[in-house]
Amino acid sequence: MKTSYIFGAILLCSLMGAMVGARGTKTALLVGTGLLSAYGLMRILG
Repeated sequence: MKTSYIFGAILLCSLMGAMVGARGTKTALLVGTGLLSAYGLMRILG
């Protein structure tokens, strides 16, 4: 997967989390954003 796609997915998860009202969905999107960020950092630094 290209690194630019990872950053696009992070941005999309963040925007969707800001727009969604349900607390559980916000939490799931926040966890997804964190996982994608960690994976992106591992790709760049590793």
